[in-house]
Amino acid sequence: MKIMKSIVASVLVIGMGSAFAAEPVALTETQMDNVTAGGSAVATALGSAFGLFSAATLTSATTSVSVLAVLPTQGGQITQDWTQSQSISSGFAF
Repeated sequence: MKIMKSIVASVLVIGMGSAFAAEPVALTETQMDNVTAGGSAVATALGSAFGLFSAATLTSATTSVSVLAVLPTQGGQITQDWTQSQSISSGFAF
């Protein structure tokens, strides 16, 4: 069982370090005025144990943010955002 836990932990750690990005780029004031922000993230984890009894758990979380409107003000801007978050977990044992 310790070997299975080590394998699962190793796969999760390796999977988390697999994102690559280019060097940051500076934007001009004009370019920044046209930027609309938003994002989405998904995380999934699976844990399992085998032996006399078997068990598994699957957890998934999803979050997204979208900017609907940008309202200019005297001191900057106000954004109207739409955010959605969902989490699901299931498990079994036999």
